[in-house]
Amino acid sequence: MYISKFKIANYKSFLESPELEFTPGFNIISGQNNSGKTALLEALGLQFFGIPHRSLKTLPARDTIPDQTSIAHISFTLPPDEVRELLRAAGLNTFLFAYPDTTSPESKSLGYTDHSEASLRRALTSLFSSDKMTFNIQAWATRGNPISWVLATVPSFGRYPSAQKNPPFQYWHVHPDADGNFSQAGTESIQSPVDIGFHLAPWFQRHIYRFSAERLKIGRGPHGGGFALAQDAVNLPEVLNQLQRNPARFRYLNHQLNSILPQVRWVSVQGIGPGQLEIVAWTHDPESQREDLAVPLSESGTGIGQVLAILYVVMTSERPQTIIIDEPQSFLHPGAARKLVEFLKLHSHHQYIIATHSATIISATNPRTITLARFEDSQTNLRQLDAGAEKGIQLTLVELGIRLADSFGSDNILWVEGKTEEKCFPIIIEKVLKRPLFGTEILSIRQTGDLESKDAKKIFETYRSLTKGASLLPPAVAFVLDEECRDDAAKKELRKLSGDLAEFLPRRMYENYLLNPAAIAAVANSVEGFRSTPITNEELERAMEQQLGRDDCYCERKAAPNRSERLRKVDAARVLKELFSTLSNQRVAYEKIVHGIALTEWLVQHSVNDLKDISDLLSLLLDRAGAEENMVKQV
Repeated sequence: MYISKFKIANYKSFLESPELEFTPGFNIISGQNNSGKTALLEALGLQFFGIPHRSLKTLPARDTIPDQTSIAHISFTLPPDEVRELLRAAGLNTFLFAYPDTTSPESKSLGYTDHSEASLRRALTSLFSSDKMTFNIQAWATRGNPISWVLATVPSFGRYPSAQKNPPFQYWHVHPDADGNFSQAGTESIQSPVDIGFHLAPWFQRHIYRFSAERLKIGRGPHGGGFALAQDAVNLPEVLNQLQRNPARFRYLNHQLNSILPQVRWVSVQGIGPGQLEIVAWTHDPESQREDLAVPLSESGTGIGQVLAILYVVMTSERPQTIIIDEPQSFLHPGAARKLVEFLKLHSHHQYIIATHSATIISATNPRTITLARFEDSQTNLRQLDAGAEKGIQLTLVELGIRLADSFGSDNILWVEGKTEEKCFPIIIEKVLKRPLFGTEILSIRQTGDLESKDAKKIFETYRSLTKGASLLPPAVAFVLDEECRDDAAKKELRKLSGDLAEFLPRRMYENYLLNPAAIAAVANSVEGFRSTPITNEELERAMEQQLGRDDCYCERKAAPNRSERLRKVDAARVLKELFSTLSNQRVAYEKIVHGIALTEWLVQHSVNDLKDISDLLSLLLDRAGAEENMVKQV
């Protein structure tokens, strides 16, 4: 389940927001201080109280009485199997299914042609055979009171028009059995607009967790047998105590906590009186067996409780959850915030909505959506940016007065040849190696041409000096360079000048790994206006072979003798440029970063072995980075 659309009206700084779209994965809410980010997260958490908007627009005179109702319009999207599971979890013996309009094309497409049980079965089978279902619901909260659920339209999932436009509404009573099948259990005429979405709304809401920036009072609590964390995490001692019964899982939680907050070596739960539990943090070696030195969570740093609760939800939830985090940089230093994000990336089936103005977090999440909040004319205005375009992130950071290239909070830097590698190597690490970067920042060398000149030693010394002493920049793990036309002597010299930190790709350049005809054809065909007829793999193969046979595409000015050598030594950037230009009749030029990312994504999904050399090298370098970080910790 995830929140797919949201709109808030007449709540705190919001007069009326535009409809926002969210996706699974990472969604960023950004903006300056006091721009309304926290109010938006409160509304998204669906546990808000009615607090009407106050401004000259709603209160033009002192005695004006404003509208007392705050309203959130929310869409939940989930697969039908999850709907069945929620029905069982809610213990609903029956749910209401509004009579479809038998004259509508939508109803007929579902197989509902008359108000018979057979039509009902066909419609339900069709609906629950779809990829996903989206329920549109409203949450109303009158002044000072919590929310209640309202349906603005019937049915809530909007797949067909109802037979009745106005009340009374005619409903089927549908019985879901233990096997996920449905049967008819009577009919009823009701004045109110209710249906399955109305019944499930409270259960949708239970899968939303919101973690605020304030210290959570969750260090102590009563003993119990529950495993599900409460939405305010108040029962964290209880669920962690239950988790201790699973040593492997509890050890994994502690391992992740220590990776994010190295000063916390372990956490455990202990009894402190009749029916009471307390979480304690071990800042010393647990092997010492000195539990008397453990510090109560209530006396520990602010961020430990939030991180523990977030880790528990992410690790133990059997179904996707929506996890809302307000300003994580306020309770975590930049390095810890980055490592938390890297852990969350390993569990991308959840939805994360994070409010932040931190460059570290924005760049680390690689968000699917970015919502920019601005406070103007006494109200919050929201604008959703194109997260897929780098200009969207840049606009966000310009608004905040920070730079994306900031690397504060990283543990180390892996320097790479150019922007293409800077963007593509994290994709390989995340999706091929399936491991987090955990504090390693990948940055491109700005002036790679200088490495070919007599100033190479000076350039390497400059990069290395930036990471020494009291500098805020973290140390370099390695410099990953293209082989290009360098011979063994030249590579040996660069290794020496870099202090043995220079590593070379096994092929001439990164683009040599992207010369997969099927990948190039797929990406080219996805480019709007590339040409009127699709490119076939065979056509692309012939065109590429022609390019691979050109003598002027090789350092030796002579084509390599066989295909494998040609793929390794050819000027691949030139080959890709020629292929895009020729096959599109000069309509489309190859863009190294944009098309390089697209080709990398295709290979990750369809031909991961093409990237094996690079993934092996990156794995080795990440292991090196981890080993060096452990040495620093020990010192």
